[in-house]
Amino acid sequence: MTKSKDEPEYRLEIGGKLILLDKKKFNLLKFIDECGSITQASQKSDIPYRSALKYIENLENDLNDLLVLTKRGGKGGGGGSELTTKGKLLLREYRKVESVIKMHTDVNEIESEIAEIDEEKKIINIYFGEKRVILPLRGEFKIGEKILVLISPEDIFLTLEPQKSSVRNVFKGIITRMELKNQVVRLNIDLGGVNLFADITQYARDELELDLGKEVFIGFKAAAIAVVKL
Repeated sequence: MTKSKDEPEYRLEIGGKLILLDKKKFNLLKFIDECGSITQASQKSDIPYRSALKYIENLENDLNDLLVLTKRGGKGGGGGSELTTKGKLLLREYRKVESVIKMHTDVNEIESEIAEIDEEKKIINIYFGEKRVILPLRGEFKIGEKILVLISPEDIFLTLEPQKSSVRNVFKGIITRMELKNQVVRLNIDLGGVNLFADITQYARDELELDLGKEVFIGFKAAAIAVVKL
């Protein structure tokens, strides 16, 4: 996801090609699908007709495929516009990303940069201070590129001792804050220069006898991490 001047743009992969789509262009395509008319869709999405045509043209050029089919009407009518299968797929992918973003708006956000790339293993490495963090290689990245790492508090697990598992990202930290939030206990954990928050149940907190200042180990899978280019 990237930021435009007014609203976020989502980076979507359609047919092996990457495309940026914001809410305004999404609404234009959605209203074409609903109304069967570019003219009506441009009015409902508050986009000038010529700009709407240009938006569609640019999107189709980026995808190298048609998104909108337009039929000219005769004297008896019969004209109109409709989305192609690829156009409908673009709407679906946007809705999926938007839903995920809404579900995970409350996430850990950490700015870093790409330190190492392993094309063979399909992973990239970054560092939280001296701690190496393994991320999945999704998309194209370059060493030294600035990124934003997003980790949901629900994807972080806690233990009192380091354990052997398939999870490679395991770090020792200290609990610095605890609060009840939306029926779960939110913990702030200092990893030594980097702070993360994790959500656990009250039952888990009591079972582990967690309290301020207690040393814990946290972990999260590489696949659970989202990476955004800055």
